Amino acid sequence: MYDALVAITLTLFAVVGTTIFHFEALRVVDWTARKNLHHRVLVPTVIMLVILSHLFEIGFYSIIYYTADIPLNIGSFSGRPPGPLALFYFAAETYSSLGLDDIMPHGALRLIVAIGSINGILLLTWSGSFLFAFANRLDRMRR
Repeated sequence: MYDALVAITLTLFAVVGTTIFHFEALRVVDWTARKNLHHRVLVPTVIMLVILSHLFEIGFYSIIYYTADIPLNIGSFSGRPPGPLALFYFAAETYSSLGLDDIMPHGALRLIVAIGSINGILLLTWSGSFLFAFANRLDRMRR
């Protein structure tokens, strides 16, 4: 029961933290997008900033996974050893719902991973909607 409560707490922390960060990151990207830059500079800049926000969120999830695995010991991983690069790779794989199954979570850690996948898909689609609106706004400005 303790493991489940810790997993739920970590999951809520991860979802709320990444959602707030993503909201603020998109505000910064939107502010950047409103600058009077040439579209050949603006478009790659906006896309790179959105990708950087996702990389930060994936890094946050890898820290959550590490915390659940090593210090809190509420689960474990099978497959690759849980080094920083392997955890980042696993976090990216689950965040995007790619799910290659070469690293598998066990124990209460599975709850964090499952909700992390849902959160990642929502944040990715939020970015897609943002980029769609940005492209429409850019198209209207160029007419």
